[in-house]
Amino acid sequence: MHDRLTEARGVLADTTKHPESLVILAARVVVGQTDDARECGDAIEMLRLLDRRPLHAIAAAVFPKGGAA
Repeated sequence: MHDRLTEARGVLADTTKHPESLVILAARVVVGQTDDARECGDAIEMLRLLDRRPLHAIAAAVFPKGGAA
């Protein structure tokens, strides 16, 4: 899991070099795995900008159990 989060962070750090679909996937990984509220917020903002689905649909995809563990 740590390696996956590290790779996702790398994609988000340089979004211009990656396809939009990979950036969206990386943002979903960061939102689902980070413990940093600011990083999570930044990734959610990236999703809001790139993912064309309504925000509630994005949240359902990122938090399939409504955020419950």
